[in-house]
Amino acid sequence: MSVPQKLLIGAIGFAAILSLSAALANKASYTWFFLSIATLAGLSAFFRFSKKQKIQNTPFKPQWRAILKEEVPFYKELSTADKAIFEERVKTFFSDVDITGVGFEIDDTCRLLVAASAIVPFWELPFWNYGDLHEVLVYPDAFDHDYQIDKDHHILGMVGSGRNMDHVMILSKKALYMGFENLTNKSHVGFHEFAHLLDKSDGSIDGVPRSFLPDELVNPWTKLVHREMKKIRNQESDINPYGATNESEFFAVVSEYFQKRPDLMKRKHPDLYKMLSLIYHREHNT
Repeated sequence: MSVPQKLLIGAIGFAAILSLSAALANKASYTWFFLSIATLAGLSAFFRFSKKQKIQNTPFKPQWRAILKEEVPFYKELSTADKAIFEERVKTFFSDVDITGVGFEIDDTCRLLVAASAIVPFWELPFWNYGDLHEVLVYPDAFDHDYQIDKDHHILGMVGSGRNMDHVMILSKKALYMGFENLTNKSHVGFHEFAHLLDKSDGSIDGVPRSFLPDELVNPWTKLVHREMKKIRNQESDINPYGATNESEFFAVVSEYFQKRPDLMKRKHPDLYKMLSLIYHREHNT
């Protein structure tokens, strides 16, 4: 949304507040208050629709295609028809979600890697809208709980909650790039944080994505999670130890594993692989 558009909506919002104040003293002013609110909602929807239409009608840039081929193995292996679908989903993501660099000017590669982080895991879930995500903030490196960047900090990604952060995700640029560059490990901060959003779809981040798991499988999934977490704590598993932190982190960690190394998970953790295939509606061909 442009600055003039934001100013216009802000002015209407201010007028609505004044109308409400007047309404408290004079019931007849309620009409003006509700008219202001309706106008504000209508303009906001119009601007969102206009922005989405503008992006959707923009041809996919050749340089974007080159970046995806170079940086995103999943895209490179798609058929020509599926590449076109992937590109449309990139444009849709760009139209729905703002991607902002914090402390640096974001470039096309970074924006495309954020979009790919949202598209690859949910390739078979095209109806999902990323948990009503509004913005992804990209930090140059790791940060702390006060959103401060330092070499000693260790947070690589975070799904915001409460007030203005409720529809916001934060990613470390360094970790984001590493997730796509290192094809042999089981880590990917983008897949991890979007897994948290999938988990959050039922209203809580608790490691049980009920919106994507049949009711009759919730109990078996919970038992499987606890069994695998116990193996991690006993150092009897190749799953990232961070997965033993709690059930929600376990789900995010094994989602990374599932997306990055499906063949390995299928061999070493067939029960987990089967469950995650159901959740993500995908059967890897390995």
